[in-house]
Amino acid sequence: MALDTNAPGRRWVLPIGVIVTLGVLASVVAQLTIIGSDALWLPALGDAIRRTGSIPNGIPFAAADSAGWVNTTALGQLLFSYAFTLGSIGIVITQLAAVVLALGTLALSSSTLGARSLATSVSLVVVALGAAAPLLIARAQLLSLLPYAVLLVLLRREQERPTSAIWWTVPLVAIWGNLHGGVLVGVAVLGCYLVFSRLRQSPFTAVGVGLAALTATCLNPGLLDAPHYYLGVFGGEATSDDSGMWSRLSLTNPFDMLLVVGALVLLSLGLRRRRPLWEYVAGVGLAIATVTAARHGIWLLLFLATPAALGWARLGEEPVRARVSPPRQSMAAVALLAVACVLVALRAPTFAATDAEATSLASATRGQVVLVEEPLAESLAAAGATVWVSNPLDAFTASDQAAYLAFMKGDETGARPALERADVVVAKPDSPQARAAIANGFVRATRVAQYVLLRRA
Repeated sequence: MALDTNAPGRRWVLPIGVIVTLGVLASVVAQLTIIGSDALWLPALGDAIRRTGSIPNGIPFAAADSAGWVNTTALGQLLFSYAFTLGSIGIVITQLAAVVLALGTLALSSSTLGARSLATSVSLVVVALGAAAPLLIARAQLLSLLPYAVLLVLLRREQERPTSAIWWTVPLVAIWGNLHGGVLVGVAVLGCYLVFSRLRQSPFTAVGVGLAALTATCLNPGLLDAPHYYLGVFGGEATSDDSGMWSRLSLTNPFDMLLVVGALVLLSLGLRRRRPLWEYVAGVGLAIATVTAARHGIWLLLFLATPAALGWARLGEEPVRARVSPPRQSMAAVALLAVACVLVALRAPTFAATDAEATSLASATRGQVVLVEEPLAESLAAAGATVWVSNPLDAFTASDQAAYLAFMKGDETGARPALERADVVVAKPDSPQARAAIANGFVRATRVAQYVLLRRA
C-alpha cells in the first residue's frame, strides 16, 4: 500500500533516532572538514563581481588567457563570496549546512515513504562513509548537494502520485544551473524519470518538462553559450588527468574503496524491493559515471540512500507511518546542531592562521604573476594575488592547462611554458614544484612561513 504523503493535515517529521544520527554526522563533518581545491576560486571571482557590479570577462585573478570562458555559475560565486567574509571557516560552515540539509532531506523522504528509523539511520551512515571525501572536503560541489536531494525527493513523490508538481523541476534546474555544473547530473536523472516513467502516463507533460528543463540549463549568465561551457568542462585537460579531481575509480585508493563498498551495501538493500524502471536506468548511468570519474560517486550514493532504507522492510510489509514530533525531538535537534556549531567554532583559529599565511604570501608577491599549485593557488587568489593559472582550470587553453598540470606534478619539461610566464614560484622547500622551478633557472629568494619564493636568477 502506497503511503499518501500528501494527506491533508498530516505532519511528517524525522524520528528521534534519525535526528541523533544526523547530529552525529554533523559533528563529524564539523570536526573533520577541510578546504579542498575547487573551492576558493569561487569567492575570489564572487568578490570581483561584488566589487565591479558585473560579471568579468574571463578570470580576473589569473594572468593566463581566459577570455573565452563562459561564466554560468555567478550565483554560486556570490554565495561563496559572502560565506568567505568569515574566512575559510565560512566555507566550512557552508559545507556543514549543505551536508546536513541534503542528508536530512533524503532522510525525511525515506521516513515519509515508510522506512523505519534504524533503516534510515544505517542508510545515512553508509552514505556518509562511502562519500567521506566529498562530504569532508569542501569544494564547489557542495552547491549541488541540496538541489540534487530535493530533485530526488520530488521525482519519487511524483512516481508515487503523478501531479503537476513535476513542473517545479524546471525552476529547480534553473536555480541549480546558476550554482554549479552538477545540474547536468540532475537533468540526466530527471530525463530517466520522464522517459521511462512519465512518458507513458502523460506524454505531453513529459516532453514539455524535458524541453523546459533543458532550456533552464541555459537560464544563467552564459545563456546560449552555456552548452559550450559544459562541453568545455568535459573536454578539458583536467578530465583526462588521473591524478586530479576527475581521476577514475581506483581500488587502490581508500576513499574509492569506501565508495565501492558503500554503493554495494546500499544496492543490496535497495534491490530487496522492486523499484520503478527509471530508477534502474538512472542507477546504471550513475554507476558508469562513477567508474569513469570517482567524483560522481556521491550522486550514486545519494540516489541509492532512500531505496536502501525502504529495502529493509520485508516484502509485502505495511510501511510504518512517521509520527508527529514531540518537543523532545526538536530539543534534540537543536542540541545536536549546537554541538556541531561549537566544534566548528573551536576550529576557527586554525583556519584563521591558514588565511593569514595566504595573505602574507599575497602581500609578498603583490603585482607579480605567481605560479603555485592547488589548492594554495586559490587561497592566494582569494587573498588578492595574481596567479598564472588556477581553478576553474577549464577556463584556460588546453596548452596552458597541460603546462599547469605538469607543474603540479613537478614535470620539469612539461612545466616550462608555465614557468616562462611566471614572475615568482611559491612552493614548499625541496618539493617537486620547487625542483622544477630551479631546473628552469629559478633561485630561492625569500621564505614566507612554510613556503619559499623562487625568482629567476
